This record gives sequence, structure tokens and C-alpha cells, in this order.
Amino acid sequence: MEGKIQIRDKIKTIYRYLIGGFIFGLGWALAGACPAPMFILLGAGYTVFIVYLLAAMTGTFVYGMLRKRIPH
Repeated sequence: MEGKIQIRDKIKTIYRYLIGGFIFGLGWALAGACPAPMFILLGAGYTVFIVYLLAAMTGTFVYGMLRKRIPH
């Protein structure tokens, strides 16, 4: 099955990057760790990262549910 792949240009507004960056940075700052090492820190016995992991998974789930309604 062959077909042409068409990728639409993104709407480049500064607000989307400021808001998204703020939310991402706020979560990173509140956790005190980069998203990738949360599993390592959890395995090292820092059980507080269970909350961080649950919040990350919940955020991913909510994004998946709202993805079609959010302008990309």
C-alpha cells in the first residue's frame, strides 16, 4: 500500500511554547529530577517518586484523552 505522506505546518505562536514550557518546567522543578531518572530514584528507595510517577502517568492519560481536541 503506497501513499503520499503529508505533514501540515505547525502554527508557530509563542504562547503555546511558553505555556507548554512553563508546565513542563514546573513539573520538573517540583519533582527535583529529570523525567528519565524517576525510575532509578524510585528503585534506589526514594518512595516519594511513586507520586511523581503516578502524576506523570495521569498526565499522559489525560493528554491521550484530550489529544483530538487540543490544537497541535
